[in-house]
Amino acid sequence: MKRVTKTAGRALLGGAGAWGCDRRVGRGANRSGPGSGNQAVVPRTVNSDQASATLVSPVLPSVFASLRLCVSFFPFTRTLRRGPAVLAAVALALAGCGGGGEPAARPAPAVSTAPVQIRRVELTLPLLGKAESARTVALRALVEGRVVAVRVADGARVEPGMVIFEIGGSRVQARRRALEAEVATAKRSVEAATKRLEQARRRRESHLAAPGEVTRAALELATEQAGLATARAALERFDASVAVAAPASGRFAGRRVSRGQVVRPGDVLGEILEPGSIRVEAQVMPRPGLDPAEGQRARIDAAGGPLEATVTAIQPMAGGAGTVQVWLTGDALRGLAPGTAVRGRLVVAVHEKAVTVPRAAVVRDNRDRPLVYVVSGGKYERRPVTTGEEGPDWIEITSGLEPGESVVTEGAYELYWAEFG
Repeated sequence: MKRVTKTAGRALLGGAGAWGCDRRVGRGANRSGPGSGNQAVVPRTVNSDQASATLVSPVLPSVFASLRLCVSFFPFTRTLRRGPAVLAAVALALAGCGGGGEPAARPAPAVSTAPVQIRRVELTLPLLGKAESARTVALRALVEGRVVAVRVADGARVEPGMVIFEIGGSRVQARRRALEAEVATAKRSVEAATKRLEQARRRRESHLAAPGEVTRAALELATEQAGLATARAALERFDASVAVAAPASGRFAGRRVSRGQVVRPGDVLGEILEPGSIRVEAQVMPRPGLDPAEGQRARIDAAGGPLEATVTAIQPMAGGAGTVQVWLTGDALRGLAPGTAVRGRLVVAVHEKAVTVPRAAVVRDNRDRPLVYVVSGGKYERRPVTTGEEGPDWIEITSGLEPGESVVTEGAYELYWAEFG
């Protein structure tokens, strides 16, 4: 056990000397370090009856060369009884060493400044909708049956009389057979009435006809002829009803049925959109203080440039969570095809002389509150502001800045973190 303690003491003394500690360690021990002339203690393994310990003289990296050992130890032969205690003493010695210098000063951030800009700012609301025809003609089914043909493609131009839908099926065929039978019956009745009239005329020539017989036969023939005309008209109307045609020129759109679908009288099959009557039906979400109103201007995004339009009607949308529907009209919308999806902005108000700054000038603090750094007396003054509308590269300042002041446009966040970081 004494061999373990002595060896541990020598190892600790040698390590302490290598670390350049000021205090002597152990009675009669000399410091070991660069230029001391003393040999470092060579670590070795010592066996005992209860444990084996390997003590290695520490070799510290150059980054710890400035550490100083500030703990004094009593003679190891009296205080250290076991190898683990020696290791604990070494750890304590390391913990007591200190050193290091002050951190390098942070360089001042580079900033750029510019005066605030005065510009015309429009307060807008985004809108989303689609182009529709302001005047439409509904195509309705007149008979019950099944759609057997759709002869016009969606969006195609049509002319009056052009057949678009054909309705057929067993019920239609049965109804047509019944109408044809009525026509055939009416024809036979007309033929019979014609023969009776001819017979009455021959008897009158032979002076055998009763008074008024010819007149009655003529009236009977006229009645049967009217019945035949009615039956034929019913058949023609039925044929016209099963072939649904365009009543006016325009564009076929809004098809609601497909081939094979069963329809009943009154069902809407599609629509004819009259040309030159385009409007935009759009949805708008109002903001506090910004509400749509009739007469407001709107700009519709288009490939050839924005299209100007005017709000002509406003109505709330059921279940729209505050969304309102606006109708936009204008001559510029005539080039839009019905059903075209559109987006744009509704101009609700205008600030003719708004104070604006570049987007990079506005800093958000840890509570998301906007602020800017204003040039004041050769210094940069942090100032809270209130923002308004935003453009691609600018932000409107509604309060906190005045015309003629200058703000930091580059390096604003660096100033903020230099102040609070």
